Amino acid sequence: MLRQSNPQMILEKPLEYRSANLSKWEYPGALYQRHLELYLDAMFALLQKTGARSILDAGCGEGVVYRAMRKRGFVGEWTGIDVSVDAIDYAKQQNPEATWLVGSILDMPFPSKNFDLVFSSQVFEHLPAPEKALRELVRCARQWLLISVPYEPLFRWLTWLSVRFRLGGDPGHVNHWRPREFRRLLSQVGELHEWRRTTVYQIGLVGLPR
Repeated sequence: MLRQSNPQMILEKPLEYRSANLSKWEYPGALYQRHLELYLDAMFALLQKTGARSILDAGCGEGVVYRAMRKRGFVGEWTGIDVSVDAIDYAKQQNPEATWLVGSILDMPFPSKNFDLVFSSQVFEHLPAPEKALRELVRCARQWLLISVPYEPLFRWLTWLSVRFRLGGDPGHVNHWRPREFRRLLSQVGELHEWRRTTVYQIGLVGLPR
């Protein structure tokens, strides 16, 4: 039996604030919320495996994933960076205990090897230069990368159906990785410790050379 929509995922927000990213997380259908929970559960399980206590969330948006990781038991230090000023302002309002900065994933204002783990959730599919972003994540990480992207070609098929029947919009992805291609991308920078698929997403945990 499917659980009802998770009320903790439906965030209170200022009435004037809107974003496509936040709307994606807030969609209230029980089946949709269940698929998000499975994804977040998998991300948390992989995060826990690393033992990381200092996290950089590259492309953090409004901090939704941070709140989900905290709900599941994460207790370390979290820094989020995103190009959207509005998203960062919202994240600061919701979770002032974490660190939130405006900036580009392609050129981040952190020293090299500054975080135990660098985390990027559903960001790389939007980037025209994913290899450059990957190098920047590697630079900032001491030991681990945890990256997720849509599972292709399934995600593109579902997007086409959604647009065709006016159930949703085109998310504007510029990269469409099938599992073998995604694993190959990650393996260029380190050892792929684990790859998982949850419904329409795929997740890679990469250990970096010491």
